[in-house]
Amino acid sequence: LTEMRNAEKSIQSIRRLNTDIRQTQRQLQKLENLPPLSFIERIRSASGGFGAIARNALGAFGAIGVFQSVKGIIKLGSDIEQTNIAFETMLGSADGAKKLIGELNEYANITPYENNDLYDQAKLLLNFGVAQEKILPSLRMLGDVAMGDKNKLQGLTLAFSQIQSTGRLMGQDLLQLINTGFNPLQELSKMTGKSMGTLKEEMGKGQISADMVTEAFKRATSEGGRFFNMSEKMSQTA
Repeated sequence: LTEMRNAEKSIQSIRRLNTDIRQTQRQLQKLENLPPLSFIERIRSASGGFGAIARNALGAFGAIGVFQSVKGIIKLGSDIEQTNIAFETMLGSADGAKKLIGELNEYANITPYENNDLYDQAKLLLNFGVAQEKILPSLRMLGDVAMGDKNKLQGLTLAFSQIQSTGRLMGQDLLQLINTGFNPLQELSKMTGKSMGTLKEEMGKGQISADMVTEAFKRATSEGGRFFNMSEKMSQTA
């Protein structure tokens, strides 16, 4: 009786697996027809981490993990397509999207940050009006200050984006930055020789511009600054 029950469970498991495989095959067929290039061609021509992962998965089709490999590639393909479309829409250029994604992938390869984390922060900066050519330099600064912590990077990026959008530093933005471990007024005090009290008064009058905040980040993350090259240093730790 026990053997019969086990056999029945096995048959049910096989049926469920066959159903999943059929659904996955249909999804894969849809992906293969995606314009302007087929999904498989996009995978094979992908650069950076995506290409390596995809090629390894494609090469594993003949192994025991065929089903999981197919599902993994479908998820990967969906992510790639969605990311490409999002950046093409925001930038209004397929070439611009390809260039930015490539830059973000290269940065992800040498830091603790995941590709998708960087994509999300890049989208946030773009949504607040930061120019494409400033996206990667901004993320490099913010990434160093965050020291490899994706949650801190998210908070820093939001505050930085808001400052760039309004054109000046406001009290709420300052508190957000301080909560993530960075006070731009301290850097500005070192740069200008002004006291913290004076700088806070100027901030209250709207005299601390977004450019000044950016310069504070640059100073803190340039050679000699306390956050210099911090993301790459953190990527070398266990």
